[in-house]
Order: sequence, then structure tokens, then C-alpha cells
Amino acid sequence: MRLLARVSGVLRLGVVALAGVLVVAILAIGQDLGPAPIVLREGEAAPQTVIAPAEVSVVDRAATEAARNQAAALVDDVYETDTQVTETVLDAVADVFAIVGLAAGPVLPPDTTTTTGPTTTTAETTTTAETTTTAETTTTAQDGTDGSTTTEQTTTTTLPPEPPARTEQILFVKDEYPLLRDQTIATLVDLVNGDVDRIAAGENALFPLVRQEAIDIAEEYLLDGIKTTELGAVRDALATRPRSLVLLPDEIRPQAEAALADVVQLYLQANRFRDDAATQLARQEARDEVTDFTVVFVPGENIVSQGGRITAVQLAAMEELGLLETGDEGSPVRALALVALIVVALAAVFVARIATDLWRRPKMVGVFGLLLLLAALAARVPELVSRDRVELGFLLPAALFGYLAANLFDSRVAVLMALPVSAFVALATGDLGLVVFSAAATLTPIPLVSSVASRAQLNLAVVFSALVHVPLAGAIAWFFYGSETVVLSAVWGSVGGIASGVVALGVLPVLASLFGITTTQTLLDLTDRNHPALRRIEETAPGTFNHSVLVGNLADRASRAVGANPLLARAMAYYHDLGKTVQPKYFVENQFGVTNPHDRLPPEESAAIIRSHVAEGLRLARSYRIPPDVAQGILTHHGTSLMRYFSHKAEEAHGERFDPADYRHRGRKPKTKEMVIIMLADATEAGTRALVQSEDPTSESIRELVESIIAEKVEDGQLEESDVTFGELTRIKEAFVDSMIGYYHTRIPYPGFPATRSTQPA
Repeated sequence: MRLLARVSGVLRLGVVALAGVLVVAILAIGQDLGPAPIVLREGEAAPQTVIAPAEVSVVDRAATEAARNQAAALVDDVYETDTQVTETVLDAVADVFAIVGLAAGPVLPPDTTTTTGPTTTTAETTTTAETTTTAETTTTAQDGTDGSTTTEQTTTTTLPPEPPARTEQILFVKDEYPLLRDQTIATLVDLVNGDVDRIAAGENALFPLVRQEAIDIAEEYLLDGIKTTELGAVRDALATRPRSLVLLPDEIRPQAEAALADVVQLYLQANRFRDDAATQLARQEARDEVTDFTVVFVPGENIVSQGGRITAVQLAAMEELGLLETGDEGSPVRALALVALIVVALAAVFVARIATDLWRRPKMVGVFGLLLLLAALAARVPELVSRDRVELGFLLPAALFGYLAANLFDSRVAVLMALPVSAFVALATGDLGLVVFSAAATLTPIPLVSSVASRAQLNLAVVFSALVHVPLAGAIAWFFYGSETVVLSAVWGSVGGIASGVVALGVLPVLASLFGITTTQTLLDLTDRNHPALRRIEETAPGTFNHSVLVGNLADRASRAVGANPLLARAMAYYHDLGKTVQPKYFVENQFGVTNPHDRLPPEESAAIIRSHVAEGLRLARSYRIPPDVAQGILTHHGTSLMRYFSHKAEEAHGERFDPADYRHRGRKPKTKEMVIIMLADATEAGTRALVQSEDPTSESIRELVESIIAEKVEDGQLEESDVTFGELTRIKEAFVDSMIGYYHTRIPYPGFPATRSTQPA
């Protein structure tokens, strides 16, 4: 076994290596990769004088970049004013004066009340320094006299407020603003206290003037804008050169000016900050305004003299004129070969990682290698047909490899094919537009053909894929070649899409037959009711045929629930009991109206007959050329399960001489999801049919039956070699239950219909 595995591994590697060599040969042969006449590099001494054969203009990138850097450096930083800072500073300055004014506020003494006696009139008292409140009480005499009225008046008077002491005022302000100088606080307190006397003397108050001047000075500086680097100088200017307050008396002016300057400079903040984004934008605009510095070489002018050191400008001029190659002679071919080999190796590694089951089969590796060769050949199509018309390049049959890979392998490998197809197009044409188109065109048919269930759907997939090629080719041509190429590119793209689909439909059967691969077309042929093997089952074992169809329905629904291949599962279900056509009467589903022949046979002979239908099925599958992938359903649908009916019968007959191993099937345990589904669907359909014969089925009884069947298979170890998870088993079970409930639904009996007693209408 180890030797066989080693041989298989060597064979796979050999196929990949051979494919790589042939791909390189296909891509390299006939390509114009001749070397340039001069080999020069920047900074080296020129081995010969190079003369310009034609006029050429090249950009001096170094000089251009230096000029742009200089222009950007001349742009000053852009600053923005923060209005929030301005408002904060002005509010802070105003708050200082508000606190000073609050400190000089009055302290109200206890109320003083005077009591008056009764009077006969109402008195109204108005005073300048006092607040007087008058209350009146009226009493009418009831002694039968002249009805005179007596009024009693009570007056409450609040005496003038007394201001706090100067020391208390200064301490109050000092607590609020400890950073203010003591002289500043004293000056402001004296100024606000002096306003009391000035107002009493009929003069104007000075404290509001000083307050407004402080706010105006702060606002003036802030409106001009203060940068962080300028804040210190502005504060120093305020301290050393305070603003003159000409409206104040000479005796208090110096102190008031110094106090005002101290308050403003203390709370003044920078409000003009550097805007990095705007600065960068301005400098970029300055850079953009600088045009490229160009150097022009006229025909016959020396680009570089022999022995001279080659500059970047000279090198660019020679490269523009096609006079040099920066590598060794022959390097393009070696580079092409290296890239092609790397692409082939990467594709092989990806297949080995994402499709391990396919990689282990040498013939599938051979098919993959063949697809790589065909992709290399297809990559040469544009240069053969396009000539000077880029639109003809869209005849590239890239979609062909999406069709082939999706049908011969699976959608994973089909998606992977976009890598080598687009890489080979890049190596063959160097056209970025065709590279993008080849990758997209390879992917286009994959979702359309990966889930087809009929030949009509397969044909529609070809049509839809060709339709998708129209906007795809048009959009790519518009982007890469201009609007004038859109129409013809779309036309040739659709032609290439149709040709790819037609060729794929013709090539697929050939490759499938040559390599023995089960494709979608193969499965569609197998599930056709006119297939000879299916006709044999239907004619010789009709009960088995009906059972197989029901198993196919169950398998299809369960496969869709767990992401398995529903078409493959249905085909496996149709042929899993093909061997029963050899001795159909020995199987209960074909015993309608006859006695069971097993009643006359010993249990070991009955077990041998039942067991033989697997071997007979494999023999018939080979004769009908049923693919191995489908024939696996015959081999694994019973696995090594116990034939419980005959084992129980043998145990009763033989007692201690009974060996359960003699009554087990001798197939193989299922490995794939499709095989597991066929095993469970076969047992479920048979078990449900038996349940219906013994009792009226309910949804609960069907669910219990399906759960018990799946649990029995798990406990018996029949699923231990498969990759099915318990979550997937749950989804399979739900699919089976829903299908069985739908199939064995309750019917309403018709009145007067034979064998019915109900009178309910349908």
C-alpha cells in the first residue's frame, strides 16, 4: 500500500512538472522577445556613445521634484481662529469684574420695625434711602352711632444697606482669583467702592468704563489672532505698555491701567492655530502648479558620450527610444518561464489543499494538467486574431475553462482556474484589459452550471453566460481602450462566450469518457427514465423501481439541505438496488400477490441472497457503464449493517451457534455526504413503508422512526468513516421527516367510493 501511494505521488508530481514544461513551451514559442541592442544602467559609465535617432522629450524628475519642494517650502502655514477660545477669554475677563462688583455688594442688617397707632386716614410714605411698607385695617362701628370708619396703619421700614469692609472685599476676590496681583485686586475694589461716592455726588461711575475697556482690549487682540508662539510677547506688551485710560482721573489712572493690563494678560489665550490639512493642501497646490522640467534630444544629438556617467534623464531618453534593455540577453524568456512555472505550481498546490480527494486521484491531476495546457493555448488566441484591432481580443475563450472545471471537478477548482487563465493571458499578451476580462469570463459560468438539474438548465447556462459577456466586454473595453471600442468589443465578447459554451458542451462528454469522470451531463443522462439500466429496474422489479425513485427524492432534498451534490445523490439512489433485478422476487417490495420465498429457506441462505444484490449490482453497473462515483451508492448503501430480520430468525433457530457476523452486509461504509444520505434514505423509505403497513402514520411516529434509524446507524458505526457532522445529520433528518410526511399525508375518503365509509366531501 505504501509503495502504491509513493508511486501515485511521483506520478502526480510528474504530471504537474510535464504540464509546467509544456505550458512554458506553448507561451514562449513564437513570441517576439528579442533582446535590445544596448545594455545600460543608471550611474554606470557608458560603454559607447549613444546618438538619438529621433527627437525625444523626457521629464527631468529630479529637477522637477526639487522645484516642487521649493515651491511648497515657500508656502506659509495656514492658521484658523478658534472662536470658542475667544468667547472663553472674554467671558473670563467679564467674570473678574463681576466678582469684584459682587464683593462690593451690601450686607443687609436685621429689619427694623415701627408700630403706629390708630388713625383715621391712610398714609403713603415715599423715601429715597428707605423701603416703607404700609398695611391698612378697617373697622366699622356697630354701636348704632353714625357708622364712622376707623383705619389702623402699620409701617415696616428697611434701613440703608451697609457695604462689607474693604479688607473683606479684597479677601473675597483673592479667594476667587489667587493669580491676580494684590495691587490689582485692591485697585479694582477701591474703584468700585469709589463709584458709590461718585454716584452720590452726581458723577459717572468709572468701574463699568474700566470693565468695558478690559473687554475691548482683550477682544482687539483676539480678533487680530494670537498664535501660540506670540502669546508670551502679547502678555509682555500688555504688562510693560498698558493701554491708557484717558477718561480716568490722574490720581487713579496708573493703578487702573496696571490692574486692567494684569487682568487681561492673565486670561488672554492663543486662539489662532495651525491648520495642518489646509497647510498641506496649499503646499500641494503650489507643487501642482510647477510644471514638469523636460529635456529634449533632437535627432543626431549625443544622448550620452562614451565613458560618461549615465544619468536618469539620459537613461529615460534611451528607454523611450527603445535603445536599451536593463537586463541580460534572453532574460524575458527566462522570466516568462519562471512565472509560468510558479503559476502552475501554485495552481497544483491549491488543488492539493482545497480538493484533496481529487488530488489523490492521478487521473484527475492529469485532467487538471490538460486544462492548464488548453489555457496556455487559449492565451495565444488574442495575438493570433487581434492584429491591430483590440476588440478582436475579446474572442478569448476564457469561459471555456469555467465550464470544464466546474463540470469535471467542482466549483472550487473552477474558481481556481481563473488564476492560471489570467496569468497566462498576461504572459502572452501583456494587455491588462484582456487579463481582467479573462479572469471575469472564467468565473462567469461557474454559478450557472454548478447547480443545474436538467439539460435545459445546462443550455440556459450557456445562453446566460454569453449574455453576461456583452456588458462585461463592453465595460472593460470602455475603461481600458476608450468608448469607440465598446460596441465591437461587446459583440466579439458575446461571440466568444457562445463559442466557449458550445465547445464545452462538445468537449465535456469526450473528456468524461476518456478519463472516466462523472460530469453533470453524465448524471443527467443517468437520471433519464429512458436509460437502459433504469428501464431494466422498472420492467423487472417495479417495486424496487418505485422504492428507488422515492429514495432519490429523499436524497435530493437532503443533499440540498447539507450542501451535497443533489444530482449525484439522485443518480446513486436510482441505481443503488440495481442488483435486485437478478432475483427480484426475493425482495419484499416485489412480492405483491405472491408468497415470500424466504419462508421456505434457512436464514443463512436468505442472507446470502439478500447480500448478493450488492455484488450483482456492481457487476451490472460495469456492464451498463455506470460511472464509479454513482456505483459507490451500490457498494455503500448498506455498508456492513446487520440484516436484523434474518439474524433474529437464525438466533431463534441455532441458539448459541449463531454468529451475527454471518448476517452482515459486506459492502463498504460510506465516506461522502452523498453516500451517507443514500444509506439513510434507503433505510428511512423502507422503514416508513413498513410503518404505514402496520399503523396509520402520524408526524410524531414518522419523526420517531427516522430518529431511531439514524441513531441505529450511528451506534452501529456505519457513519464513522464519513465526514458528516451531527449538525448535518439533524438537517438530513428534518429533510426526511418533511418529505415522508408530505408523501404519506392523510387523504379524505370520498362518499360512496370503494372501501370508504366517510361522508365528508373532498
